Amino acid sequence: MGDYIHRATDAFLGSEWLPVKYRMIFMRKLGYNISSKSCIWANASFRSKNFKIGENVFVNIGFFYDGYYPLTIGNNIRIGQFVKIVTATHDIGPSHQRGLAEVIGNSVEIEDGCWIGCGTIILPGVTVAKGCVIAAGSVLTKSTQPDGLYGGTPARLIRTLDP
Repeated sequence: MGDYIHRATDAFLGSEWLPVKYRMIFMRKLGYNISSKSCIWANASFRSKNFKIGENVFVNIGFFYDGYYPLTIGNNIRIGQFVKIVTATHDIGPSHQRGLAEVIGNSVEIEDGCWIGCGTIILPGVTVAKGCVIAAGSVLTKSTQPDGLYGGTPARLIRTLDP
């Protein structure tokens, strides 16, 4: 029953009918760890409360976090539309059953000052280092170095940015 209640609450909080101001008030009152100086737009899905969002963070529409392992989002971060953060996966398994049922994974961290472009997918165990820009549509499979511009599938360092 607890999972059903969380899913119903998540759907209500993500509704476009709920103004952002009230979404943020409700989320904080319900125990979501979000700075009072941050904002989450409509259609965001947080599959658990196992996350922390710092100050001056903007999360755009369609954000998805699977909720299995912790997510930490630092300060002064912009997250574009339809970004997905996945903290869980499965072992490949033997040929008679690929994708074993047991969930494995790791936490994800986005350090201060980053900009995550629209449609980016961040996979388990990735740390997006301070000051990085992740190009739209990228798939981050590995952690980044500070102040880098990353893009592609899988994402790679395109160039270093001025700190």
